[in-house]
Amino acid sequence: VLDYEAAKKHPEWAVINKDGKVSETNISVMSPYVDQLLIPQFKELIDNYGIDGAWVDGECWALGLDYSKNMLDAFQKETGIANVPYNLKDSGMQEFRTFNRNSFRKYVAHYVDKLHKYKPNFQITSNWAFSSLMPVPIDVNIDFISGDFDPNNSLYSGLFESRCIASQGKPWDLMVWSFTHDGEGSFVHKSPVQLKQAAAAVISMGGGFQVYSTQNRDASIKPWLLGLLKDVGNFCRERQPFCQYAKPVPQIALLYSTANFEKNSPSLYSSSEKISDPLKGMLNLLLDSQNTVEILMEHHLEKRINEYPLVVIPEVQFLTSEFKNVLLQYVNNGGNLLIVGAEATAMFSDQLGVEIIDTVSIANKNIAWEKDLAGVRGLYQPIKLRSTTESFGKIFNEPDFRFASSPAATINTYGKGKIAGVYFSIGKNYLRMNNPIYRNFINALVRKLFPNPKVEIKGNENVVLTVNQLENKLAINMINLSGPHANTRIARYDSIPSIDSLEVKIKMDNRPTKVTLQPENISLRYSFQNGELKTTVDKIDIHSIIVIE
Repeated sequence: VLDYEAAKKHPEWAVINKDGKVSETNISVMSPYVDQLLIPQFKELIDNYGIDGAWVDGECWALGLDYSKNMLDAFQKETGIANVPYNLKDSGMQEFRTFNRNSFRKYVAHYVDKLHKYKPNFQITSNWAFSSLMPVPIDVNIDFISGDFDPNNSLYSGLFESRCIASQGKPWDLMVWSFTHDGEGSFVHKSPVQLKQAAAAVISMGGGFQVYSTQNRDASIKPWLLGLLKDVGNFCRERQPFCQYAKPVPQIALLYSTANFEKNSPSLYSSSEKISDPLKGMLNLLLDSQNTVEILMEHHLEKRINEYPLVVIPEVQFLTSEFKNVLLQYVNNGGNLLIVGAEATAMFSDQLGVEIIDTVSIANKNIAWEKDLAGVRGLYQPIKLRSTTESFGKIFNEPDFRFASSPAATINTYGKGKIAGVYFSIGKNYLRMNNPIYRNFINALVRKLFPNPKVEIKGNENVVLTVNQLENKLAINMINLSGPHANTRIARYDSIPSIDSLEVKIKMDNRPTKVTLQPENISLRYSFQNGELKTTVDKIDIHSIIVIE
């Protein structure tokens, strides 16, 4: 939908912005563009050049509201809404946004189906469709899901994006940029270490990995990059037998709410800091504590919720009453639910066993944990505990233990399970300013609700865990998080310190027959007693996998 040249030559195909001006960049999904230009171009590539697949860019992330005549006529015919909404608070705006989103998906479905009919083995996807930018159930016959993730801090970006896609049930890959840039045209190529860390984030979740490298202006490739890319390719292929087609073992489910995105995201299908920053921060916080975490949307979680010992709701502003009931039934049946954020906890005040005593407001507070304090700014919900509700942690108005405090979190029994609440923003704060006090506070609360994870490690905090099932084998991925990957003022680093002497404990029903560290193919010594395997990993450079048979 982002086609400058087509918009210039055919302004009648372009989007009409809400100010009545013709877009110079965006094509209306209701225009003849798809049939008169896009599909014929694909057929030309197929017939004349033997192209067998396509990765279509400039799609969902470029989508905006369209006020062209074709769009407005179709909207009014389908909804019966006569008055066109132009501002967010206008009546009918939510319906108009939904109609634009649905129209885009129909547009993609149209060209995908036409090309599959023309060449059945043609593989095609729309960049970022059905990913973090478009968190909805798949209703288009794309062949795979793909996206190119953040060129800066690609490691954490890969950890997030891979978890948003992996549960969607399609073959998928992610593309890392082989370079960073300063926004002014200066490119710095990443080192093999940086690219391997990003690759590990993706392949550890069972996905494919690709590297984007620009051509020269004369369209030639850069031969000097081939050695670097070969090194990264070898790294991935060594791990392929222990990663490809792997499925995560259910441990902690982190909700990415489609309903919240569609209601509150400023964009139609693009990155929304309001929605994604708290989610990214909570994911990082949990992963940095060596928790095994998946991200699931409502349409997946409601079907599989009972598989997860713990479900985390991260600072959402809205949930449907139907999904709220799914969550409460899960807890009632013995599940554990952690709700984070002022607005989210307010939806569950009765079940949390608290009384709302004041309105939500932006406040500066201080979390107390292990004889230390950390400031936190964001939405805060004052509460009063009922007699049966357990207080957890403290939050102070002043950065001084001598002043009055309130409960930072609560835990309450609900049916056969437990429901806990954190009454202030913390995910976005952790994303903006990594603080171990935030992490240790939340992780201690997680351990109260979920005391016996499948895998526990000791010896180094700079490890991300992913626990997978690979046919009849258990594959425990350990990624070395060391290095300044989160420092946007550092474009490149060539080495990271290895991680040494990790103690690993794994819950298992039966004694294994073989335990190895891959791809190094090192046989690991272990003990097994009372359903617990214990072993030690001497060294992890970037990414290693304990494979248990």
